[in-house]
Amino acid sequence: MRLVFFIKPTFYKGCIMSQVFDQHHTDKMPLPMVAKIKFMNHVNDEHQDELALFVEAFADTKLSNDMAVVVAEVYSNGLLLEASVQNVEALPNHKVEMLSDGISQFFIEFENVIDETITLKSQYINLLQVASKKLGKLAIKQQERYFTVIDGYYASPNMFRLVVAAPADTPLNYAGYAYLFEMNTDVSISHNSAAASEKLQRYYTLRKAWQDAETQQIQGWVDIYIHGDTSGGNWARAVQAGTQLKSVHDYPERIAHLNDGQCLLLCDETSMPTVANLLENWQNPIAPIVIVMTNDGAELSYLQELELSQTLAEINSFKQDNIVHILNTPSIDLPDAIVSAIDTRLEDGSILIEKVWGALSAADAKILRRQLKTKFDLSRQDMVMKVYWRTS
Repeated sequence: MRLVFFIKPTFYKGCIMSQVFDQHHTDKMPLPMVAKIKFMNHVNDEHQDELALFVEAFADTKLSNDMAVVVAEVYSNGLLLEASVQNVEALPNHKVEMLSDGISQFFIEFENVIDETITLKSQYINLLQVASKKLGKLAIKQQERYFTVIDGYYASPNMFRLVVAAPADTPLNYAGYAYLFEMNTDVSISHNSAAASEKLQRYYTLRKAWQDAETQQIQGWVDIYIHGDTSGGNWARAVQAGTQLKSVHDYPERIAHLNDGQCLLLCDETSMPTVANLLENWQNPIAPIVIVMTNDGAELSYLQELELSQTLAEINSFKQDNIVHILNTPSIDLPDAIVSAIDTRLEDGSILIEKVWGALSAADAKILRRQLKTKFDLSRQDMVMKVYWRTS
């Protein structure tokens, strides 16, 4: 992997404009806006930690945790990233080129040039895999895995649980480990590109995994939130015992920052499986505060009935005192309601939030990411607010 330093992107408030560099590498043409704008908006809003990972891995350059890194331009052969110079510390024997306005730039080269057969998404995932491996971190994996359905039932009023036999290398105690399942149960379908492009796919979190004492087989739960006539819900309820499910990606959630400090967890129905697994395996000696939003009050039973880790089980009234429920009705502004619930929980001033993990809708996550980062003065590493679903 090679890193090159460039000199000049053009930034405008609210958007990033495409432009050929006038003095350096003028043979490089940016990808057309239509091919990259969605990618840039998504990555710059939701994956700045991954961009910082690229700089650290490929430039051997350390960025302070409060520094935001953004994609300034996308080329057919790489990404142009930029970061503020006052927060950049170059390691020995690495020169970082800087602009007069305090911006430092990094060009991260793709493994393959984007063309009709190579996608921007595939090259970004490859960068993430290589960077994570270099730094000893877990990352998304592009690999086929197969699960066999054992049973299916409702674990709560609106959460349908698939009990599955899982691959032998399935992580047993990793909260938020997700798989990208194909919504077609016939895994014998041709793997040609035309067929693959038509397949509907969804990420679902592994709620829990264990090794069966009798068979030594790895088994697990995959919980799917049922909310009306949706493709994911219909798929989950339609599969029968013995059905083989195919996953094409693994995705490990970023949760290592929750190992110490006072943590705040935010979830709705789509992310409750991750929070449930966190609470079952919680080792941090400081109990987290959990804000859970549901459209049905009865859904709170999903968290109230789980078996807490030994650390949390020793705390009197943890479920009553530390799990705060918000009923999500059409009349409320959910981000405002969440901030209000947090303020109420912290009103005695004895608790200082040091870490946040949450996963909500795209719109709510974007608002809360900004508000909570400022409210609690959190670094990029300590503020994780993920998008688990979108309205369109």
